[in-house]
Amino acid sequence: MTQIAESGQHDDARYEIRTDTGDNVLYLRFSGSLTADEMRVAAEETVAAAERLDDGFGIINDISTFTPPSPDAAEPIKEAQVELKRMGAGDVVRVVADETSAVTENAFQRRSRQAGYAGKTASSRAEAERKLDV
Repeated sequence: MTQIAESGQHDDARYEIRTDTGDNVLYLRFSGSLTADEMRVAAEETVAAAERLDDGFGIINDISTFTPPSPDAAEPIKEAQVELKRMGAGDVVRVVADETSAVTENAFQRRSRQAGYAGKTASSRAEAERKLDV
């Protein structure tokens, strides 16, 4: 798992990346506001982690406390989504909360459609896992 202990610009910035090879799931969690450089690193680490999984892997992406990224920070997200689809990603479930910005949720959904898949939403990790049959 990777966590930004303290972002250069935002002290609430965090991300975690974890794979479960048994269930063939990539777990992502983003919170706070990541800079473009931080998002680029997170995107690279996400793709590298997905290489450990088999074709058809599921993705659970918790964006419930993620702040809408700047256009510069959004570009690596888009690139990673395209690459994950190319690598054989199956179902994607985003964990959102009532407090999740509609801008954030809609941007992830729009970019995922452009990458060739449609994500589902859930209100908790447990619900997301149920939607992936994990």
